[in-house]
Amino acid sequence: MKIPKRLNAALDWAADNTRAILIVLLLAVAAAAALWMPALAALAVGVGVGGVAVHIRMSARVARLRAEADDLLRENGALRHEKTMMAKGNVASGILLTQTLPSIPEEDDE
Repeated sequence: MKIPKRLNAALDWAADNTRAILIVLLLAVAAAAALWMPALAALAVGVGVGGVAVHIRMSARVARLRAEADDLLRENGALRHEKTMMAKGNVASGILLTQTLPSIPEEDDE
């Protein structure tokens, strides 16, 4: 089934502006319900304010975690590249890179 171009463009626009659509929808529900059901209006405003507060609070954490994941992926790619180069025999003058193991001191319990 083919989707018409206008509908596809409208869906793309809606996907790009989801937050704005949700905020306008909550404000419209609050405005419409303010006369008949003030409790529903208060709920809509509370959900909107709470959602914005949670988004602001979590956005810093999400950005930090994404940056950390990107750094780990870059480090993993660099290590994989290094391992590939060593396996191909491109190590200069036969020197191999090795990881030093930490020494564990022996304890004398005398």
